[in-house]
Amino acid sequence: MVDFARASEIIASQCALVRVRRASRALTRLYDEALRPSGLQATQLTMLVAVATCGDGGVKLGALADGLVMDRTTLTRNLAPLERAGLLRVARAPDDARVRLIFLTRQGERAIEAAFPLWERTQKHVRERLGPSEADALREELGRVVALAARPETSERPAKAPARGRPARPAKRKAKRRSPEAR
Repeated sequence: MVDFARASEIIASQCALVRVRRASRALTRLYDEALRPSGLQATQLTMLVAVATCGDGGVKLGALADGLVMDRTTLTRNLAPLERAGLLRVARAPDDARVRLIFLTRQGERAIEAAFPLWERTQKHVRERLGPSEADALREELGRVVALAARPETSERPAKAPARGRPARPAKRKAKRRSPEAR
């Protein structure tokens, strides 16, 4: 029988994933609190800034998802409140109606301008508390982790799972052609 308390203790003390998630939640809480006067959360500011860096031509939803290391469904769900607030505009691409483009609005630009000093103050606080060299080392290591996770070994990838709620399709068989005489 598994000793769940012991397993939990081992995982919490040794698992990089648990430590990264805990650190992520702690930093998110810190930045969210600092950004509260702007009305934005840290994740929302990150999305707005990512769209802003893409310029006036907007950015494709898929490219934004890849850049933010998010799946498209989660990104779409997180963009919805920003669109409702008028900070972003989502439109169909003129050359392909299947493609959605994300644009930053003028109101979105103002939201970034209001939130950035709050973010910058918090960033300075974190950097001072960690120490400049430790903060730089952490940023570099986390960049390596993201790159590692973004490019898993192709030989270890599991087969693609069927979409939720849909059964897997059976493989199509080639129909045997009968000769004209057999028809």
